[in-house]
Amino acid sequence: QVLLNLVNNAVKFTETGEIVVSTILESRQADHVLLRFTVSDTGIGISPEQQAKLFQSFSQADTSTTRKYGGTGLGLAISQRLVQMMGGAIRVESEAGAGSRFIFTARFELGAEKARKQFVPHADLRGMKVLVVDDNATSRNIFREMLESFSFKVGQAASGAEGLSELEGAPPDAPYELVIMDWKMPQMDGIETARRIKTHRALATIPAVVMATAYGREEVMRQAEEAGLEGFLIKPVNASVLFDTILQARSPEIGDAGEPDVRPAEEAQGVARLAGARVLVVEDNAINQQVAKEILEGAGIAVSLADDGRAGVEAVARGDFDAVLMDIQMPVMDGHAAARAIRENPRFSDLPIIAMTAHAMTGDAEKSLAAGMNGHVTKPIDPDHLFDALLQWIDPQRLAGERTAAPGSGREVAVTPEDDLPAHLPGFALDTGLRRLRGNRRLYRKLIVDFALKCQGAAADIRQALVDGDLEACHQLVHGLKGAAGNLAAERLQAAAQDLEALVKGADVPPEAERLGRALERLEESLDEVAAAAGRLGPAAAEAAGEGSGGDSANLPADVRHAMAGRIREAADIGDIGALGSIAADLENRSEDYRPLSRRLSALADDFDLDGAIRLAEELEARD
Repeated sequence: QVLLNLVNNAVKFTETGEIVVSTILESRQADHVLLRFTVSDTGIGISPEQQAKLFQSFSQADTSTTRKYGGTGLGLAISQRLVQMMGGAIRVESEAGAGSRFIFTARFELGAEKARKQFVPHADLRGMKVLVVDDNATSRNIFREMLESFSFKVGQAASGAEGLSELEGAPPDAPYELVIMDWKMPQMDGIETARRIKTHRALATIPAVVMATAYGREEVMRQAEEAGLEGFLIKPVNASVLFDTILQARSPEIGDAGEPDVRPAEEAQGVARLAGARVLVVEDNAINQQVAKEILEGAGIAVSLADDGRAGVEAVARGDFDAVLMDIQMPVMDGHAAARAIRENPRFSDLPIIAMTAHAMTGDAEKSLAAGMNGHVTKPIDPDHLFDALLQWIDPQRLAGERTAAPGSGREVAVTPEDDLPAHLPGFALDTGLRRLRGNRRLYRKLIVDFALKCQGAAADIRQALVDGDLEACHQLVHGLKGAAGNLAAERLQAAAQDLEALVKGADVPPEAERLGRALERLEESLDEVAAAAGRLGPAAAEAAGEGSGGDSANLPADVRHAMAGRIREAADIGDIGALGSIAADLENRSEDYRPLSRRLSALADDFDLDGAIRLAEELEARD
C-alpha cells in the first residue's frame, strides 16, 4: 500500500523523465531483515518548507497543488502510519524543480530457507560479451546488473549510433556476441540499428540481437521477426525471462521458443477424466462466460451458464451439477451470498463450489472458503489452474461409472489435428494466446472470430457514451473491452483500451479533446485490425443443432413459452447477452426436449443477434 501511494504520487507529479522503484537490504538479524525502499522521480520537486507539511493528514505541498493535481493529502500520512507499524521510518529528499526521493524502511521476519533458482550459464556462455543499447540510463543499469550476475561482461551504449561504434571498436579476438537492443530510441530506433548490425560488413562477428520494448508489442515483434532477430523481451524484464531468452538466442538447438507449451501425457489424461462432467458457470460477463465455456467444453465438460448469483442458486436447485464455478463480483447477488444460499440446502452440502474471480489479494481465498466454497482460482482464466481445481473436487470414478451406465450421455469431443491459424495474425500475440488455451488452435480461432463479432459497434457505443457525457458508461465499456482483449492476447487493442480507460476512469469532466481524440483513434484502428484478422480466418462455424425455426418450441407449455418470451424480449431490449445465455441454460436444464430451442437462443446470443432474439420471442408468443 505504501509503494502504491508513493508511485501514484510520483506518476501524478512527474510529466517527463522517469520513476524508479528500488529495494535493498538495510540490515539483517537472526530472525528478521530491514529492507529499504526508494521511489525516485524527476517531477516537480518539493521545497524544504513544503516538506515539513507532507506527512500531516489532509495536507499537500500547497493549495495550488491540490487544485492542479487533486487528492486529499491523506496518502502520505497513511503511509507514515503503516511504515511505523512495520517497524520502519519514512523520509523525503527533494528540492523544488529537481524531483523527489521518498525512502522508507520496513521490518520483515525471515521465512524458512528455500533453495534459490540458480542461473548458471552453459560453459560456452561464461564471460560472454553483451552490449546493452538503451537511451535510458536506469534501464541500462538494470540490464547490466542482471547480466553481470550471469557472469557476462557488459558494455553499454546510449543510442543506436553509439552502439554501432561500440561494436566496431571491439577487438577482433574479443567481439560482442549478443546485443540487448531497446526499440524506442531517438534518431535511430532499435529495429533500424539491428538491421545495420545484421548487414555490417566490417564486423568480424555478427552478434545475436534481442529486442526489448514496452510499446506496440505486436508490431515490434513482427518487425523484429522480419529483421531476423534472435529474441524478444517485454519490459519490465525479470532475471529468469532474460536468462531463458538469452539461452534461446545463443543456443537455438535447445528448443523452439515459439511453440506453445504441450502438456505432459499424464496431465492430458487427467483432464480427459473430466469428460462428461456437468459444470455450472456463474458469471455476469458475457466474454468471460464464453471463454470459460469454450475451455471447459474443449475437455468434454457439459457447461451451463448463469449470469448472476441468484440465477446460479436457482440453476443449482433445478439442475444436477458436478461442480459450480462462481464469480464473486456480480449484480443482484454476489458470489459469496450465492454460495451461502446454496449451502443452506443440505442436498448441496457436498457440491464443489469454486470461486472464479479477478480478486487475488491476500485474504480473498479465505473469504471464499468462509462463504462455503471449496477452492479459489483467479482470472484471467488459466486452464491449468482451472482443471487442477476441478480435478481436485470432481470425482472421476463417479463420472466413469455414469459413462459406463449410460453410454453416450456425456459429451464426446473429437480432437482434430487441424491447424486453423496462420503463422502470424496482425493484432494478436498468437504464442501467448495459444499457451493460455493449451495449444488448442481450433478453439483460439473460434474465440477470435466470435470476439470480432462481439466488438462490432463497440467504438460507436463508446463514442455515444462520451457524447452523452456518461463517463462511467464509457469506462465500463472500455474496461470490458480491455479485459476481453487481454484474455485473447489482442495486445494492441488491449493497450489502446487501457490508454482510453486511463483517461475516463473516475473522471468528473471529459478529458482534453485532443488527447481523447487520439486515444479513440488508436482504439478504432485496433478494433479494425481485430476485425480484419477475424476476416482472414473466415466466419465462425454455425451450430448444426437448432438452426431454423422448425418445431423447437412445440413441446413448451403455453405458460412456460410466454414466460420465456418475456424474459428473452426483456434481455434483448437492453442488449443483455449474458441474460440470453442464462435463459438458454435454463431451458436446457429443464428438459432435453427444450435443447433445440436452447441451442438456437445460444447461437443468437453468441452472434449478438438481438433482433433475432426478439423475433424468437415473437415466434414463441404467436404459437397459440
